[in-house]
Amino acid sequence: MKVVMARLMAMMFVQYVVQGAWVLTLGLVLSSYNMADIIGNAYAVLGVATILSPMFVGMVADRFFATEKVLALMHLLLAAVVYLTSMFIVGENKMMVLAGLFFVGLIYYPTVALTNSIAFSHVDGSRHFPVIRMFGSIGYVALGLFIGEMGWSGDVMTWYVASITALIMSAYCLTLPHTPPKMAGREFSMRDLLCLDAFALFKDKYFTIMMLSILVLMVPKTAYSAYIPVFLKAIGFDNAASMMQIGVAMEVLFVFLIPFFLLKFGFKVTLMTGMICWAIRSALFAEAAVSGNTMLVIIGLVLQGICWDFFFSVADIYADKKAGENIKAQAQSLRFIASNGVGLFFASSVCGYIFNSQVSDTSAAGLPQWYSFWYIAGAIAAAVFVAFLVFFKDDVSNRQESK
Repeated sequence: MKVVMARLMAMMFVQYVVQGAWVLTLGLVLSSYNMADIIGNAYAVLGVATILSPMFVGMVADRFFATEKVLALMHLLLAAVVYLTSMFIVGENKMMVLAGLFFVGLIYYPTVALTNSIAFSHVDGSRHFPVIRMFGSIGYVALGLFIGEMGWSGDVMTWYVASITALIMSAYCLTLPHTPPKMAGREFSMRDLLCLDAFALFKDKYFTIMMLSILVLMVPKTAYSAYIPVFLKAIGFDNAASMMQIGVAMEVLFVFLIPFFLLKFGFKVTLMTGMICWAIRSALFAEAAVSGNTMLVIIGLVLQGICWDFFFSVADIYADKKAGENIKAQAQSLRFIASNGVGLFFASSVCGYIFNSQVSDTSAAGLPQWYSFWYIAGAIAAAVFVAFLVFFKDDVSNRQESK
């Protein structure tokens, strides 16, 4: 078990180094190459890409090919597409950059669900997955500190790093524990092609509420991931990538509390703790925008640990508990589509509209303009918290306790 855990931890580490290299400061990179006006569009096309591919790739992994081999192929393709897109960024070709981002998302985002599926297939999810996933956060921190110290926060060099590490990940995937397709040999049907087995999970009322909550909470999440590098620069932090690692480091620390919270309080309370912290953090950023108090920003960055771990990471575990043994990869893909597919498209459209209507000056002089941007994001998170409190029931934890 220790050897398997170590291999899965290494998998998560490299997986999120790859992601961080191209997405961590995407908004700042686009802004540096005179394309700040397409930041919202960039995240929107990533959302569309995520809607299209993860379920199909999950079905392929569940039925036809070993998951680790599918993962290796996806990262090999990713390395090539990331490199091509970096050339479009340097050329400041907005349409080709958006097209490149679409294909980057089309290829990369299914790999997140596949790495989760591999991990859940070889360890007990509730006990071991948070620790395995923690190494993804460690990889993200290491990458962020590296590009920050190199002075590449707003430079296309981050994309070259992504391409190289994707090649490394492709090779490493072939060494991962064998994860055969759980439905291999069964007759293939249109139901499989459309991944209807996973969509049947929506018959479960509480699973549907969970997915809708993820979708709407993507608004404050996207406000953070897409625009926080620009906000940090405006408020006076020159090294955005390094500053953002405060939040990712907190993810590493708080992930250890997930098993305790799930055992002591169950899914509902744990998820709601994450939700309310999204609202609190947005309010802190809003107040910092008008006061210039950088300590509020730092506190907000620290809250990233609770925001991410207690909501999105716990949502992964919830989806795994709800899914049957035969559709684990599809279930993870479905959860991911709710956030980084439909959710990201919806949220980036909303955030792009709010940003373009509220923030006309991204320099220090325009800092007070961010007040409305952050407070709107916080209000949305608070509304999700209230709705979840009223309508969601934690039937998964109750079922586990009765066994």
